[in-house]
Amino acid sequence: MAAEKLRLCLTILAVAWATLCIALMLAAGEGLRQGLIRSSESGNGKLMYLTGSYATKDFGNFHTGKQLKLKYDDLKVIQALPSVKHVQPSAQWNERVTFEDHRTWQNPVGVYPEYQTLTGLKIAAGGRWFNSMDMKEQRNVIVIGESAAISLFNQSDDFDWINPPALDIDPVGKKVKVGSKEFMVIGLIKSSSANVEQGIPLNESLFVPFSTWQRFHPNSAISALNIEPVPQVDRKQVAATVKQVIARKYGASVEDQQLVQIQDMLLRQKTMRRFLIGLQSFLGIIGLVTLGVAGIGIANVMYAAVKRATRDIGLRMAVGASPATIKAHYLTQSLFTMAIGGLLGLGMTVGLISSIQAFPLTGNSLYEELGKPTPELSFSIIGLVILALGLVGVAAAWFPANRAASITPLEALQSE
Repeated sequence: MAAEKLRLCLTILAVAWATLCIALMLAAGEGLRQGLIRSSESGNGKLMYLTGSYATKDFGNFHTGKQLKLKYDDLKVIQALPSVKHVQPSAQWNERVTFEDHRTWQNPVGVYPEYQTLTGLKIAAGGRWFNSMDMKEQRNVIVIGESAAISLFNQSDDFDWINPPALDIDPVGKKVKVGSKEFMVIGLIKSSSANVEQGIPLNESLFVPFSTWQRFHPNSAISALNIEPVPQVDRKQVAATVKQVIARKYGASVEDQQLVQIQDMLLRQKTMRRFLIGLQSFLGIIGLVTLGVAGIGIANVMYAAVKRATRDIGLRMAVGASPATIKAHYLTQSLFTMAIGGLLGLGMTVGLISSIQAFPLTGNSLYEELGKPTPELSFSIIGLVILALGLVGVAAAWFPANRAASITPLEALQSE
């Protein structure tokens, strides 16, 4: 190895660079995957979202084109199913929220206090979520997302999608209007990349007590039902059962696939996860190709070392060294080279990832929307990188080692 210092140093640098590439690409893919999982699992990411639609078949109480409007008592029918753990209704209030001359992008939604537990949303310090007294007394109170609060209470209308503005004031205690009705803000939802209610960003959402919505909308249809199935059940079968139950309750055809719409957010996540695993594998293959190029460099160094040491190999074999011993010598040399380059590359990767994680990205809309993804160098990734280094090291030295082991003592001693 000392006789091939220059080639060996260049090869080690190539291995270090290849290790940096494969480890960083896998870490970037893992960070993106974990970020999107965090984003999709919060909010209604684990729920089934049930809404009524339009009939496509003439049957019973329905004719083609008639809309199914959900009622509050549908909740009890679905909750009675053994495969359903929780059900929560939600109802859109078709009025925008205003403060002075500012207004929100989204309409408020009437929900129960249990909606917070079901979706996992968190309230910022100084505020609160709805309680039983709010429901009992049908209070005019409202909880708003951070982006909705910025739209209502910030004086400036300027908005930057890359670096959105911060909230200027604490909105808790302020009074806003839902249509012409005055409501008091009692809570601010912590910033989150989650979505609720058919893809509405949680930061843009506004919530009022369901009983308050009922007071202003007596006997009105609700918007949707959020369903949490029992763990480990067949979610597709649950969705089919729920559709049949609702169709029978309203006297519609159970074969009408359009009348009752169910979006299973968890199954959509699984599709996204498969895509992200494929993306991560693709990035890993690119890094592995780079590592393979470095392996070719190691093979060249090994061939040069075998050629230079031909007489030495002959002498060793003449005094009793076996072909396996000669082969192990060059395999060990290759693996030792890969180990030095690999350690150097992993050290560079750790330093680079630490620098990226320390970079101030909080507040960036795209970063928040993707679930705050940062490269993650997990133990599984390190294990994969070490395995790849070992395989490439063995493959790079295999043919030179076989060449060295196949030399006869007579052939070696007669070489120039």
